[in-house]
Amino acid sequence: MHNVEELYLKAIDYFNNGYFFEAHDTFEELWMDDRDEAKRFYQGLVQLSTGFYHLVMQNLKGAESQLSKGIQKLSNYPSVYKEILVSEIIRQAEICIEQIQQAKTDSTRIAEIVKAIPKLKRGVLN
Repeated sequence: MHNVEELYLKAIDYFNNGYFFEAHDTFEELWMDDRDEAKRFYQGLVQLSTGFYHLVMQNLKGAESQLSKGIQKLSNYPSVYKEILVSEIIRQAEICIEQIQQAKTDSTRIAEIVKAIPKLKRGVLN
């Protein structure tokens, strides 16, 4: 097994560089190995990764479903958790869902939404 911190940083890097399939796999490894309160956090990040992967593949229904599930799980965590600005990624994922719902009637907008996929921003509590 990899060092947890190393794996976590690798997953964030995959996510932020648009490698959502790889981010999913890496966050999933963390989720499966975790036994504490972070388990659902990692699961939420798995679902966001999956949702954005579906979005890139133009599966809007899958994207909306997985992003919604990820938001639901992450909303149980403080605004900053494990150095991730959770409230920010939730806010941006919610915007993506709204845009996906609008794109269902205007498929030319999908490319714009994909270009605006948010990053996992790191921060600390003040």
